Amino acid sequence: MTWLRVVLLLCVKEARVELRGREFATLLLCNSIIIAVLVGAGVSSAVLDGRVTARVFPMLLWLVFLLSATTSVARSSESELEGRGFEGLLLAGVTGSQMYLAKVIVTATLFCLNFWVLCALLAAALDQNLSSVWSQLAVLGALASCALAALVTLLAGIAGTSRLRGVLIPILSLPLLFPVFFAGVEMTSDLVTLGGLRQGSVWPVILVAAGSLYGLVGVNLFESAIRD
Repeated sequence: MTWLRVVLLLCVKEARVELRGREFATLLLCNSIIIAVLVGAGVSSAVLDGRVTARVFPMLLWLVFLLSATTSVARSSESELEGRGFEGLLLAGVTGSQMYLAKVIVTATLFCLNFWVLCALLAAALDQNLSSVWSQLAVLGALASCALAALVTLLAGIAGTSRLRGVLIPILSLPLLFPVFFAGVEMTSDLVTLGGLRQGSVWPVILVAAGSLYGLVGVNLFESAIRD
């Protein structure tokens, strides 16, 4: 219970730091809005019919989501890096796994909210009616956000001391996020075109397995990453 209480206190700390600066959330939302508007304008100008747009929508949604998230996450650890917060927490007896889990929880929450906003914006831009599958898309976005946060939080710790971390994190994370990308595109395609997931689809298992693997690696390696 004490271990979990420390994680909860760290989550509160992360939330307060983000609410005070709002750098990560603002950058994440602005990137999503700008890219979604540009993509929507480009697709609309191509005069595609509804059937083609429905097939293109899932791929565009996940491309924009992953790109906006990975390019924004470098700001999530700015306060700890500038104020040597990681060192202070380690000296206070906080473990790396506790810091990692707290960061993953807060980051995944922001990613999830961003996915819902992005989904609504892109659906409106491409004239897609998602009301019948919105609840399933919301769950899918939450699962993908957890997997994405588990990976990029670890990579942010690894690349934290580099001046090029804003470039390194997307370069390192995007190839590793292929399972999340393909799972998201396939399941979103089923939801948009069929109204539900295909029976016996393996993509939910792949998404959960990828997120579990990222989280397991992050819990074990995050402390070594921030110490180095």
